[in-house]
Amino acid sequence: MTDYRQHPSVVAHWRHDSLQPLPEAQDAGETIWFAVPPEPDAEQMWEGLPGRLEKDGTATVLGIPAYLYDLNFSDRVSVMRSAENALVATGVEHDARNFTFRVLLKSDDPTAWQPLGSELAERGCLLDLMSPRFFAISSSEAQAQEIADRLFALQHEGILHYETGRTRQPG
Repeated sequence: MTDYRQHPSVVAHWRHDSLQPLPEAQDAGETIWFAVPPEPDAEQMWEGLPGRLEKDGTATVLGIPAYLYDLNFSDRVSVMRSAENALVATGVEHDARNFTFRVLLKSDDPTAWQPLGSELAERGCLLDLMSPRFFAISSSEAQAQEIADRLFALQHEGILHYETGRTRQPG
């Protein structure tokens, strides 16, 4: 059986003292499907990210990956249409040099994400909520270390578990 995971929310940013949907993400006209590298003895998983088809035939990623590595918000990807007419990514064409972090909060409080989410958004990060406990963060390359340090400190305090979405530096 195949597992399809499409993002339930729209990427948000900080505007006028609150989190609001990012206009270009809200207007994304496509879902781009990415095959997540399989785990041993696990079903194939696909992550569906909002995107925009470009005139040159590539697509711009307008979601923050929650399960994929080395793919980030605003990257441009090559795509093809499947037999079912789904837009499927076949490779990264342009690295936008953003950094992805994923956070799993240890609290079961459905509003526990809001203070950290607001703090990071005020610093210029983008947020993509999968659930009240699990969300993805996109930061610029310039602020990536600062964000990693903050998340590391919160992990050390036992508030959350985090990981980075990059396994290699942008080239």
